[in-house]
Amino acid sequence: MTLNTEKLVSLLGTEEAAQRFVEMFQQQWPEQLAALKQALKDEDWENASNTAHSLKSQCRYLGLDNLADILQNIENQPDSSHDLSLFPPVF
Repeated sequence: MTLNTEKLVSLLGTEEAAQRFVEMFQQQWPEQLAALKQALKDEDWENASNTAHSLKSQCRYLGLDNLADILQNIENQPDSSHDLSLFPPVF
């Protein structure tokens, strides 16, 4: 997966701020993805929806629209079946 920071730079104003966001995203992604998978497994729909919402926003900022679209579906219907195999464990 390739991150696109162009939108992020325009939102945050500087390349340095965008780079800090990317670094935080890369550090937090594995834990957040694990939390999402666990919430879905536990049928904790509220937590799954909230986690998907947070991840969706981050993915949109980084131009990861395909992942964001999947996360949008999870956010809206966490109790449905979702294929998480497209989610990379790390970036």
